[in-house]
Amino acid sequence: MKKGLIAVLITANVIMLVVGILTIPPNLRSADGKEPPAPGTEQTTPVTPSPKEEAPPTPTESGDIPAPEETDTSISTEEHPDLEDFLWYTEDVAYDGVPSDANIIDSIDLLTGSWKALIVYDPNNEYDAGAMEFLNIALAGTAESLSLTLDWYQIFWANEGESFDESDMEDSVFLGKWETGGLWASGAGTIRLTQFYELNGKQYAVGTMDTPEGTPALMALVRP
Repeated sequence: MKKGLIAVLITANVIMLVVGILTIPPNLRSADGKEPPAPGTEQTTPVTPSPKEEAPPTPTESGDIPAPEETDTSISTEEHPDLEDFLWYTEDVAYDGVPSDANIIDSIDLLTGSWKALIVYDPNNEYDAGAMEFLNIALAGTAESLSLTLDWYQIFWANEGESFDESDMEDSVFLGKWETGGLWASGAGTIRLTQFYELNGKQYAVGTMDTPEGTPALMALVRP
């Protein structure tokens, strides 16, 4: 298993370098024929919301409004993923697993909202289908009935050495349940997010995805 993860890291880091070369320059050019990916999103979605500008929560009979709702609202993000958003995964967690000092999250109430996501297809290069896909995932619902809405953004195919804009693709919806600290959801394939945790003010998730074609994939989610 360890050897497989090391192979994943080598493949992922090479792909990320190429993706960076292909995608960062268009984002910096304005005279280019292609439109930069979702500039309006970055301008309208605050990266670091200021709690001081919000009215203080109204106390309930038992005290303050529960922290889960505040945490969930403040860190949910609809910003498109950046290459650097997943270095924690490709350079650390994929090797050694979840850090020992992380706070494991075992309640879906703390996890609803939008996340940045990465899918690494064919990590062990067994199907000649290596790719990395960047997207946003919105988690909603309850433990007994939850949904994952996948908002596709960009994919890089290793064999072709090219990245493709997927922002016009229709969203995909997966339905499932929360079980023993993780979740599974089915749609065009099956997603299993097996560990959620918080560390240094951010939330993270790791898991796997099986595509309809049977190609295995690794998944990583993060939100500030």
